Amino acid sequence: ETARLYPAMRSVLTEAVEILSERMKADISEEIRDFLKVHRRGGKPCPRCGSPIAQVEANRRITSFCPKCQGERRGFSP
Repeated sequence: ETARLYPAMRSVLTEAVEILSERMKADISEEIRDFLKVHRRGGKPCPRCGSPIAQVEANRRITSFCPKCQGERRGFSP
């Protein structure tokens, strides 16, 4: 599973950079980040499995994730 993680992360980040580069003007607004599936959607259903999206905050930054799809197998939980 770890061997698949790195290429998947690179793919997601590459796609995000391409999309943001196309959409970005003077600043990054909430509207141009609509392609992010769980960002700032705490409590709403995960688009993949329907479980509630969890959020954690660190250094005044919110990270949103699906505990079922992204956390339980890796031992991460809010």
